[in-house]
Amino acid sequence: MTDINTIDLRLIDTTILLVFLGTMRHRKATTVAREMGLTQPAVSHALKRLRNIYDDPLFLRRAHGLEPTALAHELEPKIRRIVRLISETLEGAEEFDPRSTVADLRIGAFDYELTGIIPRLVSVLRKVSPNISVHAFPLYNIEALDALGQGRIDLSIGYFDFPAKGESTFVAEELISEHYVLAGRQNHPLLSGDLTLEKIAAADHLLVSPHGPIRNLVDHALHLHGYNRNIQIIVPSLFSALSIVENSDLVVTLPSRVARSNARRFRITHTSLPIEGCSFQLQAVRHVRDATNPLHIWLLEHLRGVISE
Repeated sequence: MTDINTIDLRLIDTTILLVFLGTMRHRKATTVAREMGLTQPAVSHALKRLRNIYDDPLFLRRAHGLEPTALAHELEPKIRRIVRLISETLEGAEEFDPRSTVADLRIGAFDYELTGIIPRLVSVLRKVSPNISVHAFPLYNIEALDALGQGRIDLSIGYFDFPAKGESTFVAEELISEHYVLAGRQNHPLLSGDLTLEKIAAADHLLVSPHGPIRNLVDHALHLHGYNRNIQIIVPSLFSALSIVENSDLVVTLPSRVARSNARRFRITHTSLPIEGCSFQLQAVRHVRDATNPLHIWLLEHLRGVISE
């Protein structure tokens, strides 16, 4: 038999594979032709192509019909498996069953989502599908989009500023509207009275950022009125920020749900900002290639449920 590396796979098509299986079953070219709706010369030509490809007679002419060679018997289960796989692709994907599916979901998120959403999402998923594991990655905005583009994660949750052509590359779904508040230790004098832009600009701020100084929606809003934040401390994570804030006179801008959910744990309080334009949309983002993935659609359904709570 010719080594598989020297066979031109372009010579093989579904028709000759079906002719092979029909001949193995009926042992007569005329019967195969009638069953497949082909002419007998077409069946003979298909068998000739198979003989040339495998460098073997495959079927020997006998008085009772065509007798398969040893190689034909060896090839039959393999070719049957190939045809079955092709047939399955035409029938479509198997129905998704979360109870039996084994998968690893990779989710990109930042502090807000990692602390407030992912734990609840994992709790829900474990109850309905113990074989689907979750791997969360601390990715923020452009990092998460890059990871989605490279296929390193399946979904990302957060606030996104899409690059050019991002809408055609990613599928984004708005989960909930959020806004920033100003938070500090309990009994902080800045948070007990009327809050003004001048007081906000004069205060000592802590910034949560894994990449150093950045300008967020609050900075842009202050800048429009001629003010800048006085950032004294920068830390990369939310919990370290809250630990510092509860034991100092520093203040920090946080999403309102983060401030509320951590008020007792870190002995902090918060107040609304007298600034327009401090709202943003929390989004779930996937790559367009996964838009119809049943596993991802299932994940989004449970994510919406967690958010709505």
